[in-house]
Amino acid sequence: LTKKHGSSYLAKMAFEKAKSLFAEHVEEPMKSIHRELFTRKEREIAADKKARMEAISSLKKMIKSWLDETFPDMPNEEKVNRANSMDMSLIEQTKEDNMKHIYNLNNVVRMSLIEMQFIKKEMMNALISMDELMAANEINMQVAAMTPAVVILYAVRYVFRKIFYALLKIGKSREETFGSFRHVMLDIERLLVMRDNPPLAPPLLSTRANTAMQRGQQKKAVEQQQPFSSNNMTTTSSSSSGECMLNSDDLGMVMLLVHQCRKILQEDGRRFSQSTIRNVSEDLAELAGERGAVTVRQQLQILSRMGRTYPFLKVVSTGVPVKFRVD
Repeated sequence: LTKKHGSSYLAKMAFEKAKSLFAEHVEEPMKSIHRELFTRKEREIAADKKARMEAISSLKKMIKSWLDETFPDMPNEEKVNRANSMDMSLIEQTKEDNMKHIYNLNNVVRMSLIEMQFIKKEMMNALISMDELMAANEINMQVAAMTPAVVILYAVRYVFRKIFYALLKIGKSREETFGSFRHVMLDIERLLVMRDNPPLAPPLLSTRANTAMQRGQQKKAVEQQQPFSSNNMTTTSSSSSGECMLNSDDLGMVMLLVHQCRKILQEDGRRFSQSTIRNVSEDLAELAGERGAVTVRQQLQILSRMGRTYPFLKVVSTGVPVKFRVD
């Protein structure tokens, strides 16, 4: 197509198609819904109610006239009732009997015209019923008409986001931002789990050469059971409760990871609500010990509380919430 007409013709044709699609599946349905909900203007009716009433009145007169000429002995009240109810049973039966004799052709033609008038009345009744049905389901039909446009817009948005985030590398999507935050929290939890009251190193083999080294390590292990001080650069534990605290190296690693979380909140703040940013920042400050000294067990409890509180931490790597997973 581009070789035959050129790229300008292709772009023009695509624009015309998009314009037609927008008019048929977006503009007109929206106008119809607005007219239905917010204005007193009624929708256009296809059937003519006045013509229907005239057809019914004409059919009643034709039946009454035919009954007067064909069955003069019939009571007048019965004739009026048959005409008002537009009863065609007697006409059908008489027509069936007269079809056997050719000299009754004029009467057959007259009854056929009455039947045609009856069919006309039924068709106009059907048109009125269709108009009433369409009026009752106007909003539903217009919403259904908008469905293809919504699907196309969602597909275009999905493709554009893939190009915007994956190819151009301009920013991260919501899922990628939440995934980066979860990965940092995972690193913090790994570090804290490994430092949560770890056991002592296994003893060396009992040989003459290792006897003095083993005694020195036992003496050092006893010294590590003392309370935490600024001069102690190793993981220490409380002698009263048995809970350990991070040494300066591990605490610095935690603060580095906390800084990465804060950087994500700062750079991609539009992905989080203001209340979430405020609460997460306070939790990260407690996790880093900025609100007071905390043990490793307390830091793990803070991580557990964050996992229970914030929805973006409950999302698995596929982007599907945990509550929708089927075991």
